[in-house]
Amino acid sequence: MTTRPASPITGIDHIAILVRDIDASLPYYRDVLGLAVVADDVNEAAGVRLLYLDAGNLAIQLVSPFAAGAIAAALDEHGEGLHHVCFKVEEMSVAVGALAPAADVVVTRGGRNRLTCFLPDRPNGLIMELTEIDEADD
Repeated sequence: MTTRPASPITGIDHIAILVRDIDASLPYYRDVLGLAVVADDVNEAAGVRLLYLDAGNLAIQLVSPFAAGAIAAALDEHGEGLHHVCFKVEEMSVAVGALAPAADVVVTRGGRNRLTCFLPDRPNGLIMELTEIDEADD
């Protein structure tokens, strides 16, 4: 039997979907899929609104820019759709050290006031985020 290296990742926190207008997109997720809204945040620094929906074992995050910046540019370039996958970690510094040891990763406060960062590698074009959680978050 092969053993896997230890990982600081404890699960998936959310899958982010980039949308032009959260209020216009929400009825499908809430009314058709039956997902409950659990948080609605504004991240002024990033110029985005973040709406979280409970999808059982993870959240769906709708991301919509309200100001110029990286998210608005991504929406203009790629259109609506999958933006990133966010993994749960227990200790951000340990996770960054293990997953991006040579990179200058910027850790900030993101949605739900959690520590968060984006990893520099994009395997298969996938943007990956880390978010630090504690027992009260889960």
